[in-house]
Amino acid sequence: MARPSYAMRSTALASSALMLLLAATAGVAQQSATSAADAALRVGAFERAASLFQQQARNGDPEAQYKLACLYRLGRGVEQDEGAAFRWMQSAAERGHAEAQLQLAKMYLAGRGVAADVALARAWLAKAAANGRSEAAQLEREISLQPQREAKAPPAWSATVATAATGGAVRKDMAAARNGRPAVLDAAWRGQAQALSQLIAAGAALSVTDEDGNTPLALAAAGGHRASLELILAAGADPNATNRLGETALMLAAGQGHRDNVELLLRGHAVVGTRSASGETALSKAIRACKVDVAKTLIGKGAQVTATVEGGLTMLMLAASFCAEAIAVLDARGGPPVNALDDRGRTALWHAADRGNAAAVRALLGKGADGRIADQQGSLPLLRAIEGGGKEAAQLLLVRGAELDRRSSAGNTALMLASQGGQLEVVGALLQLGASADLRNEQGYTALMLASAAGHADVVKALLAAGADRGLRNKRRQTAVDIANASGQAAVVELLK
Repeated sequence: MARPSYAMRSTALASSALMLLLAATAGVAQQSATSAADAALRVGAFERAASLFQQQARNGDPEAQYKLACLYRLGRGVEQDEGAAFRWMQSAAERGHAEAQLQLAKMYLAGRGVAADVALARAWLAKAAANGRSEAAQLEREISLQPQREAKAPPAWSATVATAATGGAVRKDMAAARNGRPAVLDAAWRGQAQALSQLIAAGAALSVTDEDGNTPLALAAAGGHRASLELILAAGADPNATNRLGETALMLAAGQGHRDNVELLLRGHAVVGTRSASGETALSKAIRACKVDVAKTLIGKGAQVTATVEGGLTMLMLAASFCAEAIAVLDARGGPPVNALDDRGRTALWHAADRGNAAAVRALLGKGADGRIADQQGSLPLLRAIEGGGKEAAQLLLVRGAELDRRSSAGNTALMLASQGGQLEVVGALLQLGASADLRNEQGYTALMLASAAGHADVVKALLAAGADRGLRNKRRQTAVDIANASGQAAVVELLK
């Protein structure tokens, strides 16, 4: 979770401006979290994006609620859940989010996550149109003309069924939409092989897609329905068709860990190295989901372990973030250099520390990863581990000789960050190794001041025992006891008297 800067924390000590500062701090933290979530989304880190959006959505952020709803609809980073998608979409729409209002109307029309209700759909379309969504106005007009249009021709999204297979008549039970989507798509998604076989025999078009661009092949692959996948492949479906995100059925199967479907698609001439719109491959998706057996299968079929995805992230960096077990697999295949940098100057070790992935930190240090390489903002792996609360990862980095007093761009040392976060064990290790207790950050705060502001009495005791100077002042001329007083930390005040 994003943290307020120490400049904000120091200002908060002025009681006269406390309420205004709290509001400003919350706003900056929310912007930071939004930025981090969007960045994760751009590089395909769907689980991280979903986690960050979840936090913001619960705080009432309509944009986060809308994006979280979309992730639930797609099953990206979370289990696909149309009920949850509807609830978050409704919450965003009720808060005036125009696109959410449009999408909520479509969900009511299709019966996705909620019972179909044309009246409610039209009500939300009216709100979306009033908020500037021209598509909503157009769709509302189409609905008003629906009876006349349906008399002339079937809806544009319905599956095509060859009349020859039914003696010159379209079989209505096979052409009809089920659960808001064409029958062939619904059968593929649910793995209903018998119904799917009948639909294919009747001539159902396998090129039909849902609103996200997924074909029946993609839905069967993502759902892990091998029998359905075999039927669709045998009927001649394109194994390399992509959805709106540029994802193939192979990527979807790999990301869900369906090894048997991955093998089946590869035998059906699926291309192993295809990239999505965000540069993801089947291998990167398998690593993100920590599906090691699938990753091994893909590598065995030629997946490039030296490839990078958006942002210059290597497969090793993805493994460092999401799947420590995959590090050995990549290493055995001659993966990327352990100290390679992404577009922001971050190494695999930096990513492992950022996620608090101690197992990955241990594995990377064993491969010779250099903990002294900071990113473009001057942040070391040790600092990232401490900021994220990764105590075990931080201790591993300390054991391997991390620079104790190296500062971040805000002037914070590892001891300052650990003290502010109340990480007593890390504070103890840093002090024992010789970290300087009285260094100051850009606002003049020492580790003792930061621990005092946060009310971490045990850390304050440790710092005092190590000789930390309680008489030092920050740029506002406040001592540690002044700060503890202003923050209402009575127990700490007693220690500092």
